[in-house]
Amino acid sequence: MRTFAIICLSGWVVLFGTSVCNAQMKTDKDLVNEIITNLQTGDDSMFGEQFPKFQFLQQLVYAYQPADEYQGERIYKLKGKFNELKKFDPEFNPKLLGMFHFARDKASDSGMHWSDILIARYVLDKQFLPRELIGFEYIAPIRLSGYIFVQDMLTRRKYCIAVRDIMLLEDKWYGGTVLNILEASTIPEYEERLMQEEEEMRKLMIAKQNGTLDSILALKDSVRQSKIKVSMSDDEDKQNTIFKDVMDRKVYWGYFDNQLPVDLYVRFIKGACPETICEWEAMYKLDDIDEYIILDVTRNEDGTFIMTEEDVGVMELKLEGNTFTGTWTSFSDKTEYEVYLKEKDGVKPKKLFKLDKIFEESNF
Repeated sequence: MRTFAIICLSGWVVLFGTSVCNAQMKTDKDLVNEIITNLQTGDDSMFGEQFPKFQFLQQLVYAYQPADEYQGERIYKLKGKFNELKKFDPEFNPKLLGMFHFARDKASDSGMHWSDILIARYVLDKQFLPRELIGFEYIAPIRLSGYIFVQDMLTRRKYCIAVRDIMLLEDKWYGGTVLNILEASTIPEYEERLMQEEEEMRKLMIAKQNGTLDSILALKDSVRQSKIKVSMSDDEDKQNTIFKDVMDRKVYWGYFDNQLPVDLYVRFIKGACPETICEWEAMYKLDDIDEYIILDVTRNEDGTFIMTEEDVGVMELKLEGNTFTGTWTSFSDKTEYEVYLKEKDGVKPKKLFKLDKIFEESNF
């Protein structure tokens, strides 16, 4: 995780200061500065220039030369998902600008003075790779999400701005989708306030569906200003709660064909079946890939686990004691690798928490 303390310099923290440049930032710090400058001015045209053009991304995909068959399969899969790359370009995805304005207006409604904010620090961490972007890790080797903390110098209040899709492309930095802004001075405080806001939003959406809230506009304003409260009965709360009882979490480590290192994380989910454990969630990370990849998991009657990486390959594994053994097979040419994965001892709770967060982001 990257944590930075930024000393405020004239030129980029002032409302009337000029932008560092209008894209292709040299460092992630420059890009963070640009995000805040554009939020201060409300200039969505300059904000849009931070993002990579779809044609540029397309060219990078076609120009990429895979080093091996596995990379080739993932790049081939990405070529069939070009619509996903359009989501990074405001010309094709105007929601990027809509989210920018909503966050800016939300902060103003909360009493923030955009012209008087200073950056305190920012924290960025590796961003989860969704299935629809498999292969993009070779085009953008570093992709980050995280938080920018700012302070209103008039009120002395501190705010946290959540951002994502900050990416390195050909040694230049692009992106910076603005997700939300809440009054908070730490990440735990932001996450707590976010849970409160999401719960309020959930109740308001139910009220809208029941006809007791007139408009979506009122719903948005209520989240901005927290003035509208909707009471719900305990039965309604229970009816709308989704809960998974994770009985166990285990990390396995080993190899494909005794050569390629692999990490596998498995969650064992409690259910109503006679065996108690009725569902499994898993993801793995290969040595040459930075991100975990979510797998679809089923178990046959003979106890064989079928763990599928969508459109790429499938593992068929037997669990004996603390060890998975079996094969990984490519869908494209049926290339097969032997798999040996042994449970890791002494995995720290902080590590498990981070892995669980990847599942939550995937479900979101």
